[in-house]
Amino acid sequence: MKDNTNLFDFYTRFSNEQACINYLEKVRWGDTRTCPHCNSTKTYRYADGRLFKCGECRKQFTVRLGTIFGESKVPLQKWFLVIYLATSLKKGISSIQVHKYAGVTQKTAWFMLQRIRSAIENDTSPLQLENAVEVDETYVGGKRRGSKRGRGGEHKGAVVGIAQRQGAVRAEATKNTKRKIVSKLIRENVKIGTTVYTDEYPVYNNLSAQGYLHEACNHSQKKYVNGNAHTNTIEGFWSHLKRGIDGVYHHVSKKHLNKYVKEYEYRYNTRALSDFDRFTLWFNSAHYNLSYARLIS
Repeated sequence: MKDNTNLFDFYTRFSNEQACINYLEKVRWGDTRTCPHCNSTKTYRYADGRLFKCGECRKQFTVRLGTIFGESKVPLQKWFLVIYLATSLKKGISSIQVHKYAGVTQKTAWFMLQRIRSAIENDTSPLQLENAVEVDETYVGGKRRGSKRGRGGEHKGAVVGIAQRQGAVRAEATKNTKRKIVSKLIRENVKIGTTVYTDEYPVYNNLSAQGYLHEACNHSQKKYVNGNAHTNTIEGFWSHLKRGIDGVYHHVSKKHLNKYVKEYEYRYNTRALSDFDRFTLWFNSAHYNLSYARLIS
């Protein structure tokens, strides 16, 4: 059953910092609190309610330690708001908007959003797509004016996408769209024996030899549907991704492109969930920690 919490309900639920701390403790530890230093369950809470001490290693810690919130001075109440907006708004939210809504500097807002995206990116594991699957590639960051397929321009990032019809999407920013990279991504995320639909791009010509049932439609001849063979599902995802990046973020560097791709992938794959359930699910990735120095290096 969906949790139909709306934005007003969200504000009410997390109306103070302690409510956010209590929630983070629940989703992180459940009924068994563990020390982030040594994983011991022999821990004690100080009288202030927010600081703990481990009975084994004797070190102190808070619930934020070892999570993406650990090195941040931003209150959890603001973090929760930004996570909710970033995971629920269909096209995403920019650092300028976060600066306005959360009352933090734009630099801090950008870092918060990048931490949220990095947590999603870091938590990505291979899928096992099956039945009817579509594969396609695209470039994000401008038109490919005259450049050959498989090679992006200086400011264009290549992205390979795999979509199971009526199912999940796996999208990955890649160095290029040549056979070695594309085939590896397919092998990692699509079950052998699955029917794979593509266009006529030659990198897909070896799919049958790899154990897939391969059908193609010839886009160069303006044939976009050939029986069941089409790539409309993944192209719909590309359209949404590009509209969001162009309309909300305006420019994404190749260095950080995969983080944005994973953000859109996450929202797409959780589209059947309510906004609050999607927010809650994100906390499975919150254990990932990323320093500002590492992010910009």
